[in-house]
Order: sequence, then C-alpha cells, then structure tokens
Amino acid sequence: MAESSSSKPTSDPILTTEGPKPQLLPHQQHALFDKIAILCGPINSLLFFLILPMSLNLPPVSPSATPEETAYHYVYNEKGLKGGIPIMLMTGITWPIFCAGVNRQLAKIPGVSRTALWAQLGAGCLAALSMMLPAIFFSAVIYRLDRDPILTQLLSDLAWLVYMMSFPPFVAQDFMISYAVLSDRRPRPLIPRWAAWAMSGLAITVYPAIAVHCVKSGPFAWNGALSFWVGMAGGSVQLGILVFFLWKAHAEPDPEE
Repeated sequence: MAESSSSKPTSDPILTTEGPKPQLLPHQQHALFDKIAILCGPINSLLFFLILPMSLNLPPVSPSATPEETAYHYVYNEKGLKGGIPIMLMTGITWPIFCAGVNRQLAKIPGVSRTALWAQLGAGCLAALSMMLPAIFFSAVIYRLDRDPILTQLLSDLAWLVYMMSFPPFVAQDFMISYAVLSDRRPRPLIPRWAAWAMSGLAITVYPAIAVHCVKSGPFAWNGALSFWVGMAGGSVQLGILVFFLWKAHAEPDPEE
C-alpha cells in the first residue's frame, strides 16, 4: 500500500509577508497639529475683532462723548457685548498656540537663536493676556448699567485704553520673528528676508495708538484714522504675510532630516 504523503499548507510569502511601514519624518509626525497652530493666527484675529461689529463699536464709541451718551451706547448695545465678550476671551487660547506654531516653523532655520524663539513665545503669552483684558473690562462696563453714567464712562475709558495701548508685546514678537528670519543666511531661506523687513515696517502702523490717552478727538484718538483704522489695517496685513510664509515653511524639512 502506497504511503500517502501529507502536504503541509504553505503560505505565499507575497501575500503574508508585511514589509516595513514607512517611517514619518520628524516634520511630518504632527503635521496636522502644526497646520492648526498656524491657522490659530487668523482665527485669533477674527475672535479679537468680532466684538466690534457685534456691539456696534466699528468705529468705537467716541472718547469725546458725554457720560450720558456713553452710557446709552452700552445700554443700546448690551446684547452685542454680552455675545462678543466670551468670543474675545478665546484669544487666550488661540494666540499662545499660534505663537508655539511660529516657533515650530522658525526652529527649522539652522542655528536660529533660541533666545529669539523663547522671547517670541514669552511676548506672545503676554500679548494673549493683553487681548483678554479688554473683554474683562467690557464685562465690568455692562455688568451694572444702572450705575452713575460717569462710572460707566470711566470703565469704558479703561476698556478702550487697554484695547488700543496693549501693543508692545506684539512689537516684541515682531522684532524676534524678524531677527530669526534675517538670521537665515542660506541662498534659499525658509522665509524671504524681505518679508521680515515688510513685517517690521508694518509694525510702525500701531505706534500712533501710544497717544490715545492724550486726545479725545482727531486721528490719534482711539477711534481715529491713524490710531484705529491704520493700525488695524497694518496689523492685518502683517499677520497675513506671516501666516502665508509659515504655511509654506510647514512643507520644509527640519535641518537634521
């Protein structure tokens, strides 16, 4: 009787063998979160400025208004402020994340100053606080609208002075970012050097706000052409340039890759 040979099932190596999974490069491992961090910049601007049209403060209430006119302005726009204040407070979340995203991309510059990166991040955290404070002061304005109009005007003055004069941390950020960008001496820098000069030049547009405490009307008042409109336009263009080149830098590898 012929001996039957038992055949063992064989597996096709082509079907069963799994090849090594491709390893992500360091700059790809958290790519989505890095993109979200960059987008937090324009999102933050929206959160910061949205309160103005919501409360009919575009342009802001006039600093030359009487106490009664100022109090009536807030009584009439109370609901808009109540809705805009929580939105404005969210800048305390979005701006620090954006600043961390800025550092993530600038760290790709070979030999970039760590001092500049840390200073940019520290100034950014202080800037986030300066954007939250006006929302808190606006909360105090509308919390007791039955008070003496003089007190309402006092709180309104405080809110608008903080809103307009808290720009120095942003200037510090600009200087540190520009310093880091200009330190990139490669033929093809991560961010064009002209962008650093443009952003620093646009920072000049916020300086007229340093005089808002001295006048109650005219271009240097907190609702004036130079202090408010020029500063708002310059800051928006400045941020737009930065976000555009950070988004392009996101696709670039880290120096060690």
